[in-house]
Amino acid sequence: MEHVVLDTDLAMGAPGSDIDDGFALALALADPGIALDLVTTVNGNTDVETATVLTLELLHRLGHPDVPVHRGASRPLLRPQARSGSVPAGTPVRAPRDGHGAVALVDHVRAHPGEVTLVAIGPLTDVALAVRLDPGFAARLKRLVVMGGRFLGGTHDARVPGEFNVWNDPEAVHVVLTSGVRAEWVGLDVTEQVRLDLATARRMAASEEPFLAFAGRYAEAWIEHGRTEGGDGLSCALHDPLAVAAVTRPDLLTWRDAHVAVETGDTLRGVVLADFLDAPGTTLEANARVAVAVDAAGFTELFLDRLGGR
Repeated sequence: MEHVVLDTDLAMGAPGSDIDDGFALALALADPGIALDLVTTVNGNTDVETATVLTLELLHRLGHPDVPVHRGASRPLLRPQARSGSVPAGTPVRAPRDGHGAVALVDHVRAHPGEVTLVAIGPLTDVALAVRLDPGFAARLKRLVVMGGRFLGGTHDARVPGEFNVWNDPEAVHVVLTSGVRAEWVGLDVTEQVRLDLATARRMAASEEPFLAFAGRYAEAWIEHGRTEGGDGLSCALHDPLAVAAVTRPDLLTWRDAHVAVETGDTLRGVVLADFLDAPGTTLEANARVAVAVDAAGFTELFLDRLGGR
C-alpha cells in the first residue's frame, strides 16, 4: 500500500476552471493500492481559499470527508501573483484542519519517514516551503511525483513560456530541484496524450452515480470551453490523474534520468531544461526522472475502470 499525500490547486466545481485535479483526487481515492493520508492545497488554478473549499466539498461528494485537508500557500515564493477565484453559490464552506499545509507536510513526513509518497499536482510552493522548513524533509520522502514541466519541447507562448505549474512559481521548482530529492516528473509531453473525450464526459454526466454526474457536467463544460481557447472542443487532457496513476502504475510511462534546471527570469520564466546525460564527459548528475512516453490506451483503461466511467 502506497501512503500518499496530495498537494493540489483543485478547482473542479468552479465554472470555467480545469477539471483534471478533481479527477486526480477521485483516482487517488479509487486506487486500491493507495491510502490517501492527507491533502494540502496551494494557490494555482484558483486562489488557495477556493481550492480548499472545493477540495473539502469534493471529498464529501466522494464519501471521504475524514481525509485531513490543510490550506497551504496563498501566493508564490517571490512574486505576488496570487490567483483569484470564487466559490460557486450554494457550495458548503467547511473549515480545513488547523495548521499551514507546508507544516502539515513536514509533520506527516517526519512521523512516517521513508513511507510517504508526495504527489504535487499544482505549483510547488508548499513543497518548497516544506524543504526550507525542514532540511531533512526531502530525504525522508519515499517518492515525490510532480505534474509539471515540458521537457521535449516548448509551450510556444510568450505570455506563459513554461508549463503553468512551473511558470507559476519557478523559484519553488528551483528549491525542489536542488533539495536532493530525485522527483519523478510527469509533464505535458505525456499528459497531453491522455484525453477525456466529449462522448465519455457526456456519459458520465448522464450517470446515476453522483460523483460521475457532477464531474461529467463540469468536464463537458471544460471541453466546450476549450473551443474558445483554440482547442478542438472534442476532448481535454487528464494531466493530474496521470501523475496519480504513476504512483502505483509507473509502468504506464517510460522514464529517463535527467539533470533538470528551471529558468526564473522574465523572458523564459518557468521553462525547464532537461539534460538526459547523453553527452560524453558530462559532469552533471541526475536530479530527476522524467516521463518521456506514455501508454495512453493503458492509462485510459485504468482511469475508466477505477472511476466507473465506461
